[in-house]
Amino acid sequence: MKHHAAVTPPAQKHRSKGFTIIELVVVIVILGIVSVTAASKFLNLQSDARILALQGLRGGMQGAADMVYPIAIQRNLEKLSSAQITIEGDNIELVYGYPAADSANAWSLLIESTFADSIFNENDPAEWYFHNTSRNEPWIRFMTKSKKKSSEDCFLLYNEATSSSAPTFELTTSGC
Repeated sequence: MKHHAAVTPPAQKHRSKGFTIIELVVVIVILGIVSVTAASKFLNLQSDARILALQGLRGGMQGAADMVYPIAIQRNLEKLSSAQITIEGDNIELVYGYPAADSANAWSLLIESTFADSIFNENDPAEWYFHNTSRNEPWIRFMTKSKKKSSEDCFLLYNEATSSSAPTFELTTSGC
């Protein structure tokens, strides 16, 4: 009888079934990059939405002003520094034939929107509001509640018409 020596299998390499530290670090770095990219995209969407809202508001206001002015001309109101016109039952305040810088007596009636007719108030339900220091000011700023200070540079500035010029609609969006 032959005696066979026990054969031992060749040494096998030990294989880990988990991640190495390097792989884990690479995954964490990639996730960090993706999250920073996604966050910046999300923040830009909010900014873009505010800018688009202001651009839409400007377009609506310009359209309303352009529709009111011919009516004011028909009624010989375009040369008056203060006048009133009735449109669809609403009394609209005018300055040289164009809507006055007055939310309650002009703009909220013309574009059928709700603006808080006051300086910013946290408890006011309106998302957008206007601000001017007094009714005697020839300008009005429309701002979103989330950007409540004019120093944040996210607003539409409406300057009333004068005896020699039409009103202006100026967007300031660098802070949106």
